[in-house]
Amino acid sequence: MFGERVGIDFMKDWYPPVGMRLGATHYVTRSAPWLKHYFGLQKLESAFTPGIRGIVFWGGRSTAQLARRIALVRRLPYWYLEDGYIRSVGLGKENTLPISIAVDDLGMPVDASRASRLEQLIAGSAQMDVGALGSDIRNVLVENRLSKYNNLPHREVKLERTTKRRILLVDQVFGDVSVPMSGGSPESFARMLDDAVASGAQCVVRTHPDVMAGFRKGYLTEKAARTPGVILLSDAVSVSSILAAVDEVWTVSSQFGLDALLRGLPVRCYGAPFYSGWGLTEDRLSQFSRTMLPRRRARPSIDQLIAATFALYPSYRDTRTWVEIDVFRAVDALAAERKALDLD
Repeated sequence: MFGERVGIDFMKDWYPPVGMRLGATHYVTRSAPWLKHYFGLQKLESAFTPGIRGIVFWGGRSTAQLARRIALVRRLPYWYLEDGYIRSVGLGKENTLPISIAVDDLGMPVDASRASRLEQLIAGSAQMDVGALGSDIRNVLVENRLSKYNNLPHREVKLERTTKRRILLVDQVFGDVSVPMSGGSPESFARMLDDAVASGAQCVVRTHPDVMAGFRKGYLTEKAARTPGVILLSDAVSVSSILAAVDEVWTVSSQFGLDALLRGLPVRCYGAPFYSGWGLTEDRLSQFSRTMLPRRRARPSIDQLIAATFALYPSYRDTRTWVEIDVFRAVDALAAERKALDLD
């Protein structure tokens, strides 16, 4: 495990004890029956079952809010669940099993209004000897060109030549809960685009393919399409391929910013994603979202932040055997799967 690799011992003592009877809403028990493996259970039970000792719920939408209310009424502890920051080759909506999940007893990392367990770990990492661990993780992720989802091929992005600095502006799908939870808004995206155009850089907007096809609405794409000189990029290529073609990344709350930090690119944030506010990003927050960050006073290195995010916080499991693994074995598994699918 990672503790053996770098000579540290770190217990995730905020997780539910192994084998503790846990409940969840029908949505979770039906759509994610595999979650039981992460908690050493035969099954996840209903949130209404007598005798359960705690409740878990996924994300921040209505079913999660219901589960939290049930936990409060029943006076039970509860935990927020999310995908880890490297998840799979295939997509979740294709029912691809996740190689990692995050379990949080304090809040959701996307919710900047209060400290999550991840935020506490990042703050604490500044005083921990985990820089070598983070450096190792960063190197293997960059070397294997991995991100959260890894279903797209690596291919050179074709952009018009320029002598200007090239800024990638990341659009997000309208309704993405991380936008308002990070203090972002439609105005944040509009201000980001206006600032980029005014800078004189070549502006490239990464838009979701579903937005370009008209299936979903984005925050930025429509305005960007009407702005002279702005390039819309919806190529079905990997995150790594896109980042290799740009000089810096501007975002509201997308994981693109974290992927850019991994690769040493400057990142500007117009919201307050969990990786912002630590002195590693340029933060251009609104007056409202700026009030969310006074907690983040620690100054971890990028490698310390990476160690907290990819090793100290999530859990990893082999999705064939459900044996617990570490982040390095997870990287090996995803890289091998991509190679088998001829995506490299």
